[in-house]
Amino acid sequence: MSSSSKRSKIIATKYSRRDACRLLNWAKDDSSTIYGYRVKNGTCPIFVTYHKKDEVDSSVNYGDEFLSADIFRWFTRSKLTLESNEVKAILAAKQTGLNIHLFTKKDDGEGFDFYYMGTTSIAESSPREEEMFDKNGKIIPVVTMNMVLEQPVQYDIYHYLVEE
Repeated sequence: MSSSSKRSKIIATKYSRRDACRLLNWAKDDSSTIYGYRVKNGTCPIFVTYHKKDEVDSSVNYGDEFLSADIFRWFTRSKLTLESNEVKAILAAKQTGLNIHLFTKKDDGEGFDFYYMGTTSIAESSPREEEMFDKNGKIIPVVTMNMVLEQPVQYDIYHYLVEE
């Protein structure tokens, strides 16, 4: 997935979580354990459903969004802070060589496959703790950050994803 000569074709390609595990050279299929994202073997695939159903639980109704064709505002799992181990691992990606790969689909009606958006890095001043509500209305923490895509998302795919 990292060949720049194939970048334009790869960006418009769809993959399942299982495909991603295989393409990232994970020794076994851990697709059933990737709920949103997972840091493993020097990689971190992130899977985002862009438009959530109205009835989705508030504790997982993240405000993930493209700010532009090459910047994606991403939310970690709820109940995490900047001091959480998995957040620290992602924030240290540049220093540790962790490769972050972004996959997204428009909505759940698209099935199990996600468009591969490419590799990303974290905009340095963007990570911050924010608050959201759980299903009982209690305030819980979440970390947000801006992901800078190595290559901007293909024009037609970008507009398809962001339009309701």
